Amino acid sequence: GIYIHRGRDKMVDPEVVAKVEEIRKTKNHPARKVTDEEICERLFFSMINEGFKILEEGFAQRSSDIDIVYIFGYGFPPSKGGPMFYAENYVGLAKVLERVQVYNKEAKERFTKNKAYLPVDYFEPSKLLIACAQAEKAGMKAKVPPGVPLIDAVIAAQKKGNSKL
Repeated sequence: GIYIHRGRDKMVDPEVVAKVEEIRKTKNHPARKVTDEEICERLFFSMINEGFKILEEGFAQRSSDIDIVYIFGYGFPPSKGGPMFYAENYVGLAKVLERVQVYNKEAKERFTKNKAYLPVDYFEPSKLLIACAQAEKAGMKAKVPPGVPLIDAVIAAQKKGNSKL
């Protein structure tokens, strides 16, 4: 952990601080302020993007399948409905796509400019996420029957070979 606990008191472990500084020097990465919003986006949007990839690859049939696994298997807050529901109904798919693209660009720049970094693909936008964001922007949500997530409607349209809902 990050802290050393002594009774009710806790302090930051100096070994952890030293290791963080060592990694920063190795990767030539300066310290910077990170907002709470960026932390949430980097954690949840990569998870949401992976959920889209799972749907895209056919390992799950519906967006609710992903949500159920994350709620009951990983402790995602049930009040948010699961990561896919959260993306579609709280954040907006276009915003998720836009932020994933920003983080993907940053990750690629880090890797190409500094060989101490390994390549990452968890911010590489899913084709299904792109299609769903485009459908959302085009106002397709209004054409989807009540109770059917836009994500599932786009999947069904793609299976039928129809780009329009």
